[in-house]
Amino acid sequence: MFYYNLANKTYVLQPKFSHDVTYERNIHALYTLAKGEYSNLGYQFGLRGEYTYRDIILEGTGETFNIDRWDYFPSLHISYTLADKNQFLASYSRRIDRPRGWSLEPFLTWSDAYNVRSGNPGLKPEYIDSYELGYQRDLGDNSFSAELYYRRTVNQIERIRSLYKENIMLSTFENVGTDYAIGTELMLNTQLFKWWESDVTGNFFDYRVTGKYNSKSFDRHSFTWSMRWNNIFNITKSTRLQLNPSYN
Repeated sequence: MFYYNLANKTYVLQPKFSHDVTYERNIHALYTLAKGEYSNLGYQFGLRGEYTYRDIILEGTGETFNIDRWDYFPSLHISYTLADKNQFLASYSRRIDRPRGWSLEPFLTWSDAYNVRSGNPGLKPEYIDSYELGYQRDLGDNSFSAELYYRRTVNQIERIRSLYKENIMLSTFENVGTDYAIGTELMLNTQLFKWWESDVTGNFFDYRVTGKYNSKSFDRHSFTWSMRWNNIFNITKSTRLQLNPSYN
């Protein structure tokens, strides 16, 4: 951090508010897949192992924050085709969403005289378990699909605000609680004319978060829906026009 000196028009380093951090992260993955078909049944099994090594060093203080860990992510996909034009699908997968680098910064940053922020190098990644059931039907030049899904996220990362000093607020990040989403997504693909392709998608889901931090409840609940209407107009052999309205 530098202050600008108006007298000599130079920037002056402020060591008290400046920090030097060495950040290293290596991720190595090994995965295997097996897939096949038996009559009208198709299947695919997968397993991915990820090794994560992360080292954060706050120079000049001796503070280090280290992660040395294996994670495992199984997946399963099954499909069943009935009478050629009908297909049923089911799947499970485990995923990971890692915190971004700036949310891990192990030092204070002043935004102004009344607000200060800090990262949290102890943040854990979010793990998502996703379950899906689907149906697809071929309608000639058109098609219809419906999907029912359930997703659960543990180690939910939330922004936390608390009192740092009198009249000064501290903003940081913590793993707080678990979130859940259950919903359905519907899609209709149509070829209205040779020159007009269209698909309509609707997504409707119930969202919940449960968790506490310092005796404060983070529970919340909402019902969310969205619609998308994608259109492609083939005006000439070399010209296409797209129109994609959406509502959330």
